Amino acid sequence: GSGAGVEQFIKGTVDFGASDVAIKDEDIAKVDRGVILLPVTAGGIVLAYNLPGVEDLKLSREVYVDIFLGKIKTWNDPKIVASNPGVNLPSQPITIAHRSDGSGTTGVFTKHLAAVSPEWKDKVGEGTTVAWPVGVGGKGTEGVT
Repeated sequence: GSGAGVEQFIKGTVDFGASDVAIKDEDIAKVDRGVILLPVTAGGIVLAYNLPGVEDLKLSREVYVDIFLGKIKTWNDPKIVASNPGVNLPSQPITIAHRSDGSGTTGVFTKHLAAVSPEWKDKVGEGTTVAWPVGVGGKGTEGVT
């Protein structure tokens, strides 16, 4: 992940790397050979779900923040139902899968959550690694797919 890549760059075990998030000023200060940042890419983040028979789930910002805060726990929560009229949502628990290691995608996603939710900003914050309020952590992309 991006966290490990930044550590390797600081230690000098790699000469260059790519990340969804820019290296922080305090990390740049640890590099004695100079750093050049080249913004060359952007990526999208999609919230994937696995609900057989549900093909077009709609989640408002408030709802997905509350899911990741652990305040909404089941698929048939009234807030999810309200955004999905006519959809048969099961009374099943929502299981969140998130990265347990440093990840640029985590950094971008948690920055968004902090920007749209004062509660997320105060309780969790943003970064390539955070203390997720709920969910199961997996290492690497393969750990969450």
